Amino acid sequence: MLTALSVPVAALLLLVGGVLGPLRWMLVPSIVLCLVGVVWLLVAVISLSPSAVLRRVALALMFAPMIATPLCAMQASQALVLQSRGVSRPAAVTRIEVHHGKSTTYDCTVRYDGSATPVTDTVSCDAGDRVGEHVLVVRDPGGLVDPEFDWQVSAARVDVVFAVMSEIALMAISVLAVAVGAVIHLVRRRRAGTGRPDGTDTQTLRLRRSAAS
Repeated sequence: MLTALSVPVAALLLLVGGVLGPLRWMLVPSIVLCLVGVVWLLVAVISLSPSAVLRRVALALMFAPMIATPLCAMQASQALVLQSRGVSRPAAVTRIEVHHGKSTTYDCTVRYDGSATPVTDTVSCDAGDRVGEHVLVVRDPGGLVDPEFDWQVSAARVDVVFAVMSEIALMAISVLAVAVGAVIHLVRRRRAGTGRPDGTDTQTLRLRRSAAS
């Protein structure tokens, strides 16, 4: 019962870890929380699902929201911090770095306008950005989170919705899998109990066989 009740807590750790991710001084705790949440959730669902088919279906359905929850929470958290305390500054893109891996990512180096000395920042961008493009960058004066383009900060509400929906889906799937597993386990126990004759029936059967012989 304790393991079953801990499933929502494990799912919540992924959301909390994602929220803390953009904060530079909370990166390590964020990674730890996400890893603990993933391992805890997988162990709980696997151990409480007596059917191999149920385990496979549950893990397949949990995969997407398990990945999306912390990622969307990170984007939403960063955008909300910049909305609340960020400062918008015009800038120009001076360089674009392309990183190839499992997916292609882009980092834009921007130089702020109107500064006596050149001030630059690195902002996550996409393939549509070009060198020389004039953009509006929102940055936190205290450096709590990385800067973002103005349009990325404006999409904070969408990121929040995706993060919450992913968390709800993850909780619903994991709790449903555990509940179905509990029902299967209960049915199997009842079938095993009804299939075994009790001591009285066994003794009566032996007496009848002795009398017949």
